[in-house]
This record gives sequence, C-alpha cells and structure tokens, in this order.
Amino acid sequence: MAEITPASDLKTVILTVGNWERGDDGVGTRIAELLKKRNRTRAIIFDAGVVPENYLGPVIDARPDRVLIVDACLFNGEPGEFRVFDRAEFGNLMVAGFSTHNPPLSLVADLIHAETGAEIYLLGIRPKTATGNQLSPAVQAALEEIVSFIESWVFSD
Repeated sequence: MAEITPASDLKTVILTVGNWERGDDGVGTRIAELLKKRNRTRAIIFDAGVVPENYLGPVIDARPDRVLIVDACLFNGEPGEFRVFDRAEFGNLMVAGFSTHNPPLSLVADLIHAETGAEIYLLGIRPKTATGNQLSPAVQAALEEIVSFIESWVFSD
C-alpha cells in the first residue's frame, strides 16, 4: 500500500468511477455525492461514472499536482475495506467482474500523468456484490470512514 503524506498546498483532483446500477461498483459515485454534499472540498471532484476516459480533458485542464481515483476493485481484503495504491500498483489490481469501464484505469492514470506530471493514486474499495442498485451492507457501512479518510488526506491543513 502506498504511503501518502497529506499536503493541503497541492492541487488535487478526485475522479470517482463506477456504475451505481451495479451494486458495489457504484461506490465511487456515492462517495462523490457525499463529498459534494458535505462541501468541505478544496479539491476538484469529477464523478466519471463508467466513462473515466471522457474526463481526461477536464482533469488535465485542471493541472493537478495529484489525482485520487476512487473505484471498487478486487484485492486481498474484506468487503468494505479500502486501500490506497500508487500508479505502479494499478496493473496488479483486478477489476474484472466489477469494472464497467474501458479503457483500464491504468491507461487513464498514465495519460493524466504524461500530460500533467501529477501523482496518481487509486483508492480501491473491496466490493462484495455487482448486482442491484444498492451497496452491500459491508460497503455501505464503510462509506463514512472512506469519506473521512479522503477528507483528511486531501483537505487537511
């Protein structure tokens, strides 16, 4: 897991990804909604849904120092668990079965990095289900902790 030091002086973009109609795959969208509702942002938040590639232009135009991509992904952990991965670790993560987007996030991250030089991280949330339009109880229970983590990482003074 990547070690990250919060830095309030860095320009940060949060790019959430997922499909709210596919169970836990929609966790990114739910997180974007909560961050915007709480209005504690000093970052630019884009909810890319299932088309993160459509947000390349706006993210690049924002000229961020760092980007935090938020998405459900498979890693060795319990449903609702979350971890931060750096760009070098993206290729080792499995999104099959939960991913509703193409191209892969590693390519999106590489393109953003090539254009901006930004540090790119993925906050991956371990899903339980990919069906229905509700989050699983495990992921739902983790939402507050995940949002608080993002706020402390991105928005701390």
